[in-house]
Amino acid sequence: MTADAWSRVRLVEGPYAEVPPPDHAPGEATSDRPAGPPMRARALTRSQLKDLPRPEPLIDRTIDRRTVAVVAGHFGTLKSFVLQDWAACLATGREWMGRPVEQGRVLYIAAEGAQGLDPRLTAWEYGWQHNIPDDQLITYPEPVNLLDGQAVAELCELAAGCALVVDTLARCMVGADENSAKDMGIAVDALYRLRTATGHGTVAVAHHTGKDRATIRGSSALEAGVDTVYTTEGDARLMKLSRTKRKDGPREDILQLRLSPVLDSGVIVSAIAADMNGRARDLMSVFMSAFVATGATKADLRAVATKSGINSSSFHRSLNELVNAEALVNTGTDSRPFYVQGDTQ
Repeated sequence: MTADAWSRVRLVEGPYAEVPPPDHAPGEATSDRPAGPPMRARALTRSQLKDLPRPEPLIDRTIDRRTVAVVAGHFGTLKSFVLQDWAACLATGREWMGRPVEQGRVLYIAAEGAQGLDPRLTAWEYGWQHNIPDDQLITYPEPVNLLDGQAVAELCELAAGCALVVDTLARCMVGADENSAKDMGIAVDALYRLRTATGHGTVAVAHHTGKDRATIRGSSALEAGVDTVYTTEGDARLMKLSRTKRKDGPREDILQLRLSPVLDSGVIVSAIAADMNGRARDLMSVFMSAFVATGATKADLRAVATKSGINSSSFHRSLNELVNAEALVNTGTDSRPFYVQGDTQ
């Protein structure tokens, strides 16, 4: 898709539209954004709709390019570790939980300070035997006020050509009211401006859940306005990462993760037989997404797995591996198996 075609795309992801304001007479401008082409020049015909970009994965089956994602969780549920793991995998090209990634430069906004980041990245490099190149992961060690147009404009320049991670949103809204739909809407609008500045990148943001540890804290304008939402619950021994919103494509995605100690920190690993091959982890992810509450017959599990791209031979090998590891338990019979989650989770 050409850059010109991209310039005609109108995306409304939340309370604000990511399009230039209409032309105004001198002195009548209502926005600090540059004026764009008139509305009629941005309208699309039926045929031009086919030229709009289809979802492209940044991390396969996890987050897509040209989107804004939120990872929300209570204190101690490893949400920052997840974002840092994403950042390091993207910067090095290492698969994330067996899922291919699109390698590229990453800009990490350490809004809570960068002092603790080096031990975590050192542990990641040591644990996975991948060095993170200086030119692939850049850290900005201070918060950026997303309600400050000048600050956002400067950050847009820095973010050009990068995937972008903001850790955490609350520190980038100092002085604003998280419960205000207006303030949160302006922040969400700024995230989409940053996403556009990356070119083909993604903006991933950490945020907190409320006292109930389930609902995203603050105005619902955040959750309503972004493309993808993951939530974290649990602790370092066992954390569940669940996708609760996805604008395009299948929504369900549940991973059981844990923090494995490495050096003075730790790395995120699968809590479901971390030494298994990628297809076995994929099949377990299918089970956790579709059948964790109900269990599944072999036929039902195979049907959903096939739709997820797991072929017949891989399905049987992976199923045997999961059963042998007691990640799945057959509570039926040999002729009519019925699988439930094992006690190893």
